[in-house]
Amino acid sequence: MSTNKTDAAVLDALKDSLDGVTMSTPVEQIVAGGRARRRNRRVAGAGAVTGVAVAGLALGMSTLSNPSSTAPPALHIQTAAFTVARNTDGTVTVSYDKHRYFTDHAGLEQALRKAGLPVQIREGVFCRGPKDDGRLTPAGEGPGMDKVLSGRRSGDGSVTLVFRPSAVPHGQQLFIGFLTSAQIGVTHGRPGSVERLVPAHGPLICTTQPPTPRP
Repeated sequence: MSTNKTDAAVLDALKDSLDGVTMSTPVEQIVAGGRARRRNRRVAGAGAVTGVAVAGLALGMSTLSNPSSTAPPALHIQTAAFTVARNTDGTVTVSYDKHRYFTDHAGLEQALRKAGLPVQIREGVFCRGPKDDGRLTPAGEGPGMDKVLSGRRSGDGSVTLVFRPSAVPHGQQLFIGFLTSAQIGVTHGRPGSVERLVPAHGPLICTTQPPTPRP
């Protein structure tokens, strides 16, 4: 049965049942209003579904464009020789006792790498990149290290270093060369170690000659 015929039958039934009753609104208008309300409900339902789909798409696009908006999780590694902590701002803090010195260079390198700092640590060997002129500050730091490393020493001999992995240029890594006891006897502990940026891949220029003592 078509919709037009159904509406006509409904109109006739309503007219018959309402004979003698006074109404200010024609029956045809009431039926037309009902049809309009049904159309509006269908449009509103489709709009709601569309709105949900659009919201879901927007959320998915946001997730794709920003897959990781949270800071890296904190990390804490403590041994008898040092403590390595990765902070929520991405920096890496290293604390140690100057009198004890580092007794586990391999363990320190592993801990720093686990904390997200690309680093190579050697003892008694000092390396630089092919294009590095070998200059060092009195503290034993190469060019650019002021952006990667800062530190402080307390009166009790403890040392705290703060590394910023995000400041290490792409394709480079941090090189730390600790002086041996004999080499420290030559430099008198100034410097006691060398920190510089070197290429992460490719050959390095290395020597066992300790850096020149600095006042």
